[in-house]
Amino acid sequence: MIKIVYFLRRKNGTTHEQFRDHYEKSHVVLAKKYIGHLLKDYVRNYPTFALRNPSNIPEGTEPVPYDIGYDCITEMYVESEADIAEMTRIFNDPEVNPILVEDELKFLEREETVMIMVDVVNNGTTLA
Repeated sequence: MIKIVYFLRRKNGTTHEQFRDHYEKSHVVLAKKYIGHLLKDYVRNYPTFALRNPSNIPEGTEPVPYDIGYDCITEMYVESEADIAEMTRIFNDPEVNPILVEDELKFLEREETVMIMVDVVNNGTTLA
Protein backbone atom coordinates (compact mmCIF):
# COMPACT_ATOMS: atom_id res chain seq x y z
CA MET A 1 0.00 0.00 0.00
CA ILE A 2 1.26 3.49 -0.89
CA LYS A 3 0.16 6.61 0.95
CA ILE A 4 0.09 9.99 -0.79
CA VAL A 5 -0.35 13.07 1.39
CA TYR A 6 -1.48 16.47 0.14
CA PHE A 7 -1.17 19.70 2.11
CA LEU A 8 -3.85 22.11 0.88
CA ARG A 9 -4.29 25.82 1.50
CA ARG A 10 -7.55 27.66 0.96
CA LYS A 11 -7.83 30.43 -1.59
CA ASN A 12 -7.42 33.96 -0.24
CA GLY A 13 -10.80 35.38 0.69
CA THR A 14 -12.26 31.92 1.36
CA THR A 15 -13.26 31.00 4.90
CA HIS A 16 -12.35 27.65 6.46
CA GLU A 17 -16.02 26.67 6.26
CA GLN A 18 -16.32 27.63 2.58
CA PHE A 19 -13.11 25.74 1.79
CA ARG A 20 -14.26 22.59 3.54
CA ASP A 21 -17.75 22.77 2.08
CA HIS A 22 -16.46 23.14 -1.47
CA TYR A 23 -13.83 20.44 -1.05
CA GLU A 24 -16.28 17.91 0.36
CA LYS A 25 -19.23 18.68 -1.94
CA SER A 26 -17.38 19.30 -5.20
CA HIS A 27 -13.72 18.26 -5.33
CA VAL A 28 -14.16 14.99 -3.44
CA VAL A 29 -17.00 14.13 -5.81
CA LEU A 30 -14.71 14.75 -8.80
CA ALA A 31 -11.90 12.73 -7.24
CA LYS A 32 -14.22 9.80 -6.62
CA LYS A 33 -15.57 10.05 -10.17
CA TYR A 34 -12.17 10.08 -11.90
CA ILE A 35 -9.83 8.15 -9.58
CA GLY A 36 -12.13 6.52 -7.05
CA HIS A 37 -11.58 3.11 -8.62
CA LEU A 38 -7.86 3.42 -7.77
CA LEU A 39 -8.23 4.59 -4.17
CA LYS A 40 -8.17 2.15 -1.27
CA ASP A 41 -8.87 5.02 1.14
CA TYR A 42 -9.31 8.79 0.87
CA VAL A 43 -9.11 10.73 4.15
CA ARG A 44 -9.35 14.49 4.67
CA ASN A 45 -7.93 15.94 7.91
CA TYR A 46 -9.00 19.49 8.79
CA PRO A 47 -6.75 20.91 11.52
CA THR A 48 -8.65 22.40 14.43
CA PHE A 49 -5.73 23.16 16.74
CA ALA A 50 -1.95 22.90 16.53
CA LEU A 51 0.93 23.49 18.95
CA ARG A 52 4.59 23.98 18.26
CA ASN A 53 6.94 22.03 20.56
CA PRO A 54 4.02 20.50 22.52
CA SER A 55 6.17 18.49 24.94
CA ASN A 56 7.88 21.63 26.22
CA ILE A 57 5.05 23.85 27.48
CA PRO A 58 5.89 25.25 30.90
CA GLU A 59 3.51 24.20 33.65
CA GLY A 60 0.91 26.83 34.42
CA THR A 61 1.11 28.53 31.03
CA GLU A 62 -1.55 28.57 28.35
CA PRO A 63 -0.44 26.87 25.12
CA VAL A 64 -0.19 29.24 22.18
CA PRO A 65 -1.93 27.97 19.04
CA TYR A 66 0.32 27.50 16.02
CA ASP A 67 -0.80 28.11 12.45
CA ILE A 68 0.56 25.28 10.30
CA GLY A 69 -0.34 27.21 7.16
CA TYR A 70 -2.57 24.52 5.66
CA ASP A 71 -6.30 24.02 5.85
CA CYS A 72 -6.43 20.33 5.01
CA ILE A 73 -4.08 17.38 5.05
CA THR A 74 -5.42 14.79 2.64
CA GLU A 75 -4.38 11.14 2.60
CA MET A 76 -4.89 8.94 -0.43
CA TYR A 77 -4.00 5.26 -0.34
CA VAL A 78 -3.35 3.24 -3.47
CA GLU A 79 -2.22 -0.31 -4.01
CA SER A 80 0.73 0.17 -6.36
CA GLU A 81 3.06 2.35 -8.40
CA ALA A 82 0.90 1.41 -11.39
CA ASP A 83 -2.06 3.06 -9.64
CA ILE A 84 -0.02 6.24 -9.16
CA ALA A 85 0.92 6.22 -12.85
CA GLU A 86 -2.74 5.80 -13.78
CA MET A 87 -3.76 8.66 -11.44
CA THR A 88 -1.15 10.87 -13.09
CA ARG A 89 -2.43 9.91 -16.54
CA ILE A 90 -6.02 10.72 -15.52
CA PHE A 91 -5.05 14.03 -13.87
CA ASN A 92 -3.27 15.06 -17.09
CA ASP A 93 -5.93 13.80 -19.49
CA PRO A 94 -6.84 16.75 -21.78
CA GLU A 95 -10.53 16.29 -21.00
CA VAL A 96 -10.23 15.73 -17.23
CA ASN A 97 -7.47 18.20 -16.34
CA PRO A 98 -9.43 21.39 -17.18
CA ILE A 99 -12.35 20.18 -15.06
CA LEU A 100 -10.10 19.57 -12.04
CA VAL A 101 -8.20 22.85 -12.50
CA GLU A 102 -11.41 24.87 -12.83
CA ASP A 103 -12.68 23.38 -9.58
CA GLU A 104 -9.37 23.87 -7.75
CA LEU A 105 -9.29 27.55 -8.73
CA LYS A 106 -12.56 28.02 -6.85
CA PHE A 107 -11.18 27.07 -3.42
CA LEU A 108 -7.41 26.34 -3.46
CA GLU A 109 -4.20 28.27 -3.59
CA ARG A 110 -2.98 25.74 -6.18
CA GLU A 111 0.66 26.87 -6.20
CA GLU A 112 0.84 26.22 -2.43
CA THR A 113 -0.28 22.59 -2.70
CA VAL A 114 2.36 20.14 -1.50
CA MET A 115 2.24 16.43 -2.31
CA ILE A 116 4.42 13.84 -0.59
CA MET A 117 4.59 10.08 -0.81
CA VAL A 118 5.41 8.36 2.47
CA ASP A 119 6.39 4.99 3.84
CA VAL A 120 3.95 4.03 6.55
CA VAL A 121 5.48 2.18 9.49
CA ASN A 122 3.17 0.35 11.85
CA ASN A 123 4.60 -2.41 14.01
CA GLY A 124 1.13 -3.55 15.01
CA THR A 125 1.35 -2.55 18.65
CA THR A 126 -0.64 0.01 20.57
CA LEU A 127 0.72 2.51 23.03
CA ALA A 128 -1.72 1.57 25.75
